[in-house]
Amino acid sequence: MLWDALKPFPGRGGITLRLAIVCTAIVLVADTFRLPFQDLMPFFILFITKEEKVTTAVSALLVLVAVTLAVGASLLLFKCTGERPEFRVPGIAAEIFVGMYLFRVLAIGAVGWILGFICAAAQSLVYLSPDPEETVHQFLWLWVAIAFPVGLAWVASLLIFPVSPTRLLQHEFLAGWRAVGAATAHLAADAPSAGASVLHPRVKRGPTRFLKLLKLSLLEARALQTQGGQLTRMILTLDKLTKLLFSYARAQLRSRDPGAISPAETALLGDLRASAQRFERAFETGLVPRGVAARSAMAPAGGFAALPLVEAAHAIDDLGAVNTDPENPPPGAAPRPKRSLFVADAFRNPRHAQFALKVTLAGMIGYLFYTAVDYYGIHTVFYTPLIIALGSTGASIHKGVLRIVGCVIGGALGLICTVWVIPRFESLGAFLLIIFCVHGLAAWIALGSERIAYLGLQVALAFDLGVLQGYGPPTKIDPLRDRFIGIMLGICILSVVFSLVWPEGAESIARERLAGCLRAIARLLRLSHSGNASQSSALQREQVELEIASRLSEAHAYEEQAVFEALLYGSGVTDAARLEQASAGVDDLYVACLPWVREQASLGSTAQDGERPKAGRERTERFAGAVEAFADSIGRSRHPSAGWPPLRADGLLEETDRGTGESPDSDSLRQLSRTLVQLQDQVIPASRCTY
Repeated sequence: MLWDALKPFPGRGGITLRLAIVCTAIVLVADTFRLPFQDLMPFFILFITKEEKVTTAVSALLVLVAVTLAVGASLLLFKCTGERPEFRVPGIAAEIFVGMYLFRVLAIGAVGWILGFICAAAQSLVYLSPDPEETVHQFLWLWVAIAFPVGLAWVASLLIFPVSPTRLLQHEFLAGWRAVGAATAHLAADAPSAGASVLHPRVKRGPTRFLKLLKLSLLEARALQTQGGQLTRMILTLDKLTKLLFSYARAQLRSRDPGAISPAETALLGDLRASAQRFERAFETGLVPRGVAARSAMAPAGGFAALPLVEAAHAIDDLGAVNTDPENPPPGAAPRPKRSLFVADAFRNPRHAQFALKVTLAGMIGYLFYTAVDYYGIHTVFYTPLIIALGSTGASIHKGVLRIVGCVIGGALGLICTVWVIPRFESLGAFLLIIFCVHGLAAWIALGSERIAYLGLQVALAFDLGVLQGYGPPTKIDPLRDRFIGIMLGICILSVVFSLVWPEGAESIARERLAGCLRAIARLLRLSHSGNASQSSALQREQVELEIASRLSEAHAYEEQAVFEALLYGSGVTDAARLEQASAGVDDLYVACLPWVREQASLGSTAQDGERPKAGRERTERFAGAVEAFADSIGRSRHPSAGWPPLRADGLLEETDRGTGESPDSDSLRQLSRTLVQLQDQVIPASRCTY
């Protein structure tokens, strides 16, 4: 994991060099003009800079607006409270609560966090200023200290080694098709373990990164607007191919029967590899491939074991179907949901207010502690809970651990430079070279995955707080010690509060995501039996499949956090393992649904109105009902679905084996039934299953 986060990738070196140059330049400017808060300016450059220029520009604009509002609100609150602590301290608590609540309920939560954090941090500086006029000057200089580096980082992202999201999306497509081609080669060579290892990271990640880069590419290049639907379908197809091939590899590992791969499976794998190589070559020439969306030359065939490969062949064939552009849906399609400023459950879910109250409690405990002991050096005990607070306890503590490790690394570098390096090389060039090297290291780490990115930011911040103390060589090491003490105390306070007050573990959130995924699978099953094979119905199925894939990737992310929580607390390892089984079971169920959905849609396109067998419709409803019941069980709902006969899921398998219904010998029907039974037996206790 560490190597994956730190290894080079295209463009990483250029962005690192750009950030090191800009951070060094802003330190030189701040020292030259004696600007206040110079120790924070390089941090904001690293904080605002993202992997590509569009996100950097949008983030910079949002930060500038939020900081302007926050400073204005701080001035207004200071005018109302003055130097009256009995009013100012409750005002700080109210600012934290409002900011953290907006952080949870706004669609762009970072804006709410910036508002709350900047207002609270500004008010915490009031008692350090000798008079009100100086306090107002500090507020205004704080705006400059944030706006100047943010604007500089924005301009630098456009001028120095700019990175286009369109180029990144093209690179992701190339890597995805290359992985599919490598996996099919391993599977054809009877090496399923190697094939599964190639596909496993992409199955866990899902299409989230692809969809994000596509949205940014459409913002950057308006000419791609007409190709949005084609690219979305390409993303969905690539994700389904990855999951189908991974499921086939796992099935081969479970069987491990010598010579288990039949000639038909070998032929299918060869055709899939040829298609993957064709797409890879096409994407090398441009983002929107030309002449590769025609129907493939495959002749899908095979038995029960080859069912995922057959579905993968059909998925590639679907790329030659009519265009279903989500920006221009066909007549009769379901209307697109309206974009909202708030998340869907903003005013219904009590967890948002509970989260804001917990962060407010942790932050105010730290604030009252360091002011009561009159030890401003450890003021990071107040900032730390506000900075590391995230949706789950595991995610918050994981960020806290990164903060500790980054503080240790940055503090150690600052100590070495303060005691040994800077006194021996007192020239300005040597000082700027040190700034360049340390911030280059921090930038390289910050450009890694979310698992480790915050570590780089903290390395730079800890170093700057210790070295950039004034406008000359540092003379004290006390700030390094004091900041570390404050961070440790802040993490301890947050951990205790989040563990005792309305604990919100990653395991429960992951189960909610899996439950939502299962309910989306139930909707997909019902759509397959709607009897409508129109373009609007195909678009609805694609939208539901994208929802399923996105929820699965979210569940996998929380699953990793749940494992971290189990390791942290030394308990709950069994629950983490059960959650991993549930996640794998839902993955298998989604893969098993795809052939059945295709078969039912095909039957619907050839049947006249009213000709669909009643038994088939009833079976589809039974499948969907069983999946919804599993969703209630996995999500630990107190109100399971009602209105269905009290049958266990293996009753569906018994009916399938007896050959009742419209397609007694359907491989897809048997696979779906067996997957439902496996999900029940492996994940859900029999005493809690009602279907």
